[in-house]
Amino acid sequence: MLSLFKDAEIPLHREEALTQARRLLVSSLNKGMIPFWDQFFQELPVLSNVEDLESIKENFVRLTQWPFLEDMLNLDATEFFFHSFDKSQRLTLNGKKIDLLVELHSEDWQLWLEIISIKYKQNWNVQNPFCSFFGELFGKNYRFSMIHGSTSPSGISKLVLRCLSKKSHDIVSFGETEALVEMVKNKKNVLIAGSTGSGKTSLLTSLLDFVDRDEHLVVLEDTYEIISEHPYQTRFLSGDSVQTSLRSYLAYSLRLSPDRIILGEMRSHEVVPFLMAMNTGHKGLMGTLHASSAVDALNRVALLFTLYAGEANLAFEKVMELICRNLEYVVFMENKKVKEVIKIMGSDKGIPFYENIFNERQKSSIF
Repeated sequence: MLSLFKDAEIPLHREEALTQARRLLVSSLNKGMIPFWDQFFQELPVLSNVEDLESIKENFVRLTQWPFLEDMLNLDATEFFFHSFDKSQRLTLNGKKIDLLVELHSEDWQLWLEIISIKYKQNWNVQNPFCSFFGELFGKNYRFSMIHGSTSPSGISKLVLRCLSKKSHDIVSFGETEALVEMVKNKKNVLIAGSTGSGKTSLLTSLLDFVDRDEHLVVLEDTYEIISEHPYQTRFLSGDSVQTSLRSYLAYSLRLSPDRIILGEMRSHEVVPFLMAMNTGHKGLMGTLHASSAVDALNRVALLFTLYAGEANLAFEKVMELICRNLEYVVFMENKKVKEVIKIMGSDKGIPFYENIFNERQKSSIF
């Protein structure tokens, strides 16, 4: 007879034993620990056959080592969306979403996600329902985004994995990029815009390969996504305090005599020091932004600046003038390809003027 709970006298059937095993696992997780099987085995209930024990061990390994993920993560994908035990998807390189089957019991879904948060030392719970972090799985890099079930009427927690390459993609994979390379080499101020998953960060990472190796590069992000082997770089990852915000890091980075500042994504307050750095003569600044077109990106930057500059009487047209005087090019991405590039010429009464040097829809280009 196989001994589990030391005080158990009647052998448990498989389902009862699985329930007991889950309770034991939850008890360990509540202490912030993921047990090893040899340790866990000692605490299991009494079973009358080896097959039931093997079933419990198989489920334990599935929850703590995630073997079902390995083949899944080798599929063609840029992102994986784990919505629930029976509803998951992968986003392919060509932008198509395909259903996935996750080999977990419904009652084990939350346990699995709790174990992920503990393994990567994340404070993820009802009080802190959102977390985003960098991690490695089976030798590959990912950005993890976790949403606690307490935020949803369904009570189901979710996980999104964004695939991150350990090295930059070949620049030609993004389409028409010859002029973009020249912009980087000539230290132009460039903004890369697009929707989520459009390839903004991937393009930015690839363009960094063409930065002069002698330059001091300052890279600022809220999540580690920009992978660069540049020999002289200073990197900042934002935190939860004012002192560790991207805005504070940007202000501090100006004291480091950077040759080039790279901002992972403009979302709020950081837009102000980023634009002001351009205005004070810094060249070669690059960043990304969520927008629906190249021109929309200019309007979005102006809106963010107006909202976060702290000047109640700051006129929108003055902000647009500041942007168009210092930002030189906007690149718009869609489905991992360059779809549009505009050269900023100036503005008048809040309306930007630009030269559309490449538009994939119009098939016109001076590249």
